Amino acid sequence: MTTSIIDGRVETADLRRARGGMTIFRSVTFQPDSGAARTIKNAVVKDNVAAELVPGAKGRFYLYNAFDLKGVHGVRSADGRAVYGFAGNNKKIFLILGIVNIAWILLRLFAIGDGVPLLAVLLLILSVTGYIFMGKGEREAKAQFDGDAAYSPPA
Repeated sequence: MTTSIIDGRVETADLRRARGGMTIFRSVTFQPDSGAARTIKNAVVKDNVAAELVPGAKGRFYLYNAFDLKGVHGVRSADGRAVYGFAGNNKKIFLILGIVNIAWILLRLFAIGDGVPLLAVLLLILSVTGYIFMGKGEREAKAQFDGDAAYSPPA
């Protein structure tokens, strides 16, 4: 997973939907203090962080990119507020996928006696890998945000 920081302001935030504690934006455009505008499409954000992503909001924005997910995991606003929230329910999805595949393998081995299905083994490997990388990504995002706690906005 990659993380990055943008110091600047939110130009536009085009909301797609908000449900279950998560908000998905069609796009969020940032205008950095120096450089060209940067747009993130299909940004997945926790609701507490999404509340800070309004046009004109200034501060430091913490971005992540994991697998096909990208979004904002933290904001330190120009007025001193610090908000963190990693939108990562993919870890749960990988865990459920792993449990289902273990059950499938056991069912085929002991109930049917048909051998180990190759697809289940491949999906189990994918689920374990995804679970590990999403957990690692969440820890990296939290470490990035916490490691920058001394940040103070420019006067």
